[in-house]
Amino acid sequence: MNRTVATLCVGLVALLGDHVVAQNSLPRVVRAVADNFTHGAVGLLSWHIVTVHLADLSVTARLWEVLLCGLLASAIDLDHFAAARSLRIEDALRLSSRPFLHCTSVPLAVSGIMVMVAHIFCWPSLHRLSWIFVVAILSHHLRDAARRGLWLYPFGSIPPIPSAVYIVSCMLLPHLLPWLGWRT
Repeated sequence: MNRTVATLCVGLVALLGDHVVAQNSLPRVVRAVADNFTHGAVGLLSWHIVTVHLADLSVTARLWEVLLCGLLASAIDLDHFAAARSLRIEDALRLSSRPFLHCTSVPLAVSGIMVMVAHIFCWPSLHRLSWIFVVAILSHHLRDAARRGLWLYPFGSIPPIPSAVYIVSCMLLPHLLPWLGWRT
């Protein structure tokens, strides 16, 4: 799948996921699972866009990286269970505040430190992993920002962003990595 098609798929997956999540007639658990699946699919497609042009990356390595990014984008929601101190999805859905991995500044700071360590110690695999984290985190947080805004500790939160802005942002994210410092 080329970059253009994959980019359009990011937007389509986000729209379809939002449509399912908005169906109040569906059980809350079903909507939560659909939301989480959408996070994973957007992350997966986003990293595919990043790696599709890399001739030096084997198909197997590309597949593992793409799957990892999707898994990480989805796994961010596990912090709901940690914050609820329960494995029951009903408890995880009833939190009064956002859990720690939904703070955009902290995971991005950790990723930034990982990029610096990778650069200092010439560790290319850590460098790549750092950027996979960035894409997973930002794609997840941008989707959530349409409902809750971005939480930028210690500065506070920004208000929710329009759906069209988050969808276009998710579509552009993998194309903006070179300007954010991604180097192949």
